[in-house]
Amino acid sequence: MTTRVLGTMHERWFEQRGISPETATRYEVYTGKCVKAVDAKGQERTDVVPDANGNVLVFPLFDRGVQVNEKYRAPGKRFWQRSGGRKTFWNADVLDDPALADGRHALIITEGEPDALTAIDCGFPFTVSVPDGAPPVKEGEDPEALGPLDMQQDGAGKFEFLWNNRDRLKRIKRFIIATDNDGPGKRLAAELVRRLLPSCCLFITYPNEAVVPDRAAKRPCKDLNEVRVHFGPEAVASVLNAAKPYPVKGLYRLFEFPDLPPITTVSTGLWTLDRHLRPFLGELMFVLGIPSHGKSALVAHLLVNWAEVYGWRAAVFSPEEPVVPHFRDKLRRVRLRRAPYDLDRAMIARTDEWINETFCFICADPSGRQDDSDELTLEWIIDRAQDAVLRDGVRVLVIDPWNECEHARLRGESTTEYTARAIRMLNRFRHQYDVMVIVLIHPTKEVGKEGKSRPPTPYDADGSAAFYNKADHFLTIYRADETRDEAIVRVAKVKFEGTGEKGKVTLSFDRSSGRFDVLNHVAADRLEVE
Repeated sequence: MTTRVLGTMHERWFEQRGISPETATRYEVYTGKCVKAVDAKGQERTDVVPDANGNVLVFPLFDRGVQVNEKYRAPGKRFWQRSGGRKTFWNADVLDDPALADGRHALIITEGEPDALTAIDCGFPFTVSVPDGAPPVKEGEDPEALGPLDMQQDGAGKFEFLWNNRDRLKRIKRFIIATDNDGPGKRLAAELVRRLLPSCCLFITYPNEAVVPDRAAKRPCKDLNEVRVHFGPEAVASVLNAAKPYPVKGLYRLFEFPDLPPITTVSTGLWTLDRHLRPFLGELMFVLGIPSHGKSALVAHLLVNWAEVYGWRAAVFSPEEPVVPHFRDKLRRVRLRRAPYDLDRAMIARTDEWINETFCFICADPSGRQDDSDELTLEWIIDRAQDAVLRDGVRVLVIDPWNECEHARLRGESTTEYTARAIRMLNRFRHQYDVMVIVLIHPTKEVGKEGKSRPPTPYDADGSAAFYNKADHFLTIYRADETRDEAIVRVAKVKFEGTGEKGKVTLSFDRSSGRFDVLNHVAADRLEVE
């Protein structure tokens, strides 16, 4: 095997950038050249092999001591990677250092390997670089104005390296985001922060002096290496040591608030209900109802509507109802708008294929033996939901019902205290991923006392009044006469203007299709508003 060495040309390249060639060599950076090769199928390809006289700078990428990829830099700022290599951080093995897990040091994330080596050379060894640089930003576009988080692509796209290291990143307490101070760098920083949580991230500020030649003028430094070249290693250390936390949630000045557009709401598919309920991504909705009064059926109907109209995928935790055959058959009926028993196998197969593409199910065992597992804590459910967002791009999480989660209460913690803490966990998840969270809850026994049920109120929720207090929307559903297929849906809380108004509607329920509909005799003047 040819020895990997750093050629003279690249030694000078690092020296010109204030980076010690010995540091680069310690991280196995070497010089190579492009050669033609033929693969096992007889197809010609271009490989890079070590050659001290070559013109390709090679940055090997290691994962737990094993090289898994290489990144190449050639004259003219041409960049590419080894075909089939694993997407990971450059210097990824530092992610496992205990000093990051216990918070003694922060992980520095740079946009490129030269900036990472600059930080390392200046005394900051806990530094990594993203493998693919920054995402592009269109001319005139605000780089920090991000669209909806499309995590469906993260498992195989620009941020695959985060997905591949998700478990390691969860253990790290603090991150210093040291990307370039330009449009793409700001976009990369914003994308990293919303995935790693703003509460864990710190930002840096580069010197303001215009010292870097840029065409006929000069500009300020935009990255760590330019700071090293123009101000020296002490300035690099000062920039990193002065890193500041992103704004603390709940404490802002007016200028820190982004000029966000209004909340984008969607239809329920039921025109009478739409007047009162206008759901939106990122919200927390609670649905309260007596068992068998229709809360699960209503949510299943809404999930199918949103999937058909908006393309939303959903993750469902429903341990009381086995996925096969019960939940599957419920979704079949709603999707087909009829009972499936009189349909041919081909139509059922197409429906099942649609369900398979649209829904994923959170459970400990596909056989449905949920009670055999000791894992079903809310933390475990949220971790699985996060994986569903990253892998499948789900936009809605349903927990049906709340009391079936194995609540891991702390010693001495009351039910009310635990519920408030659990809701905070759900809030972090929904805000981070812009996912709608719907939680179904049972009422207390008082609602059905002495065998006579009554319409539940929000404060009848079994567990805590926090459900009502923390909800963006709070719904109750009640069947006054169980011999009639009608349900009263009451929107008891609407937190934000423009997302509905308190009130109630009566809906009919078709058992054969599992769908709700507006009553034939309901007129506009029958709508009740509180």
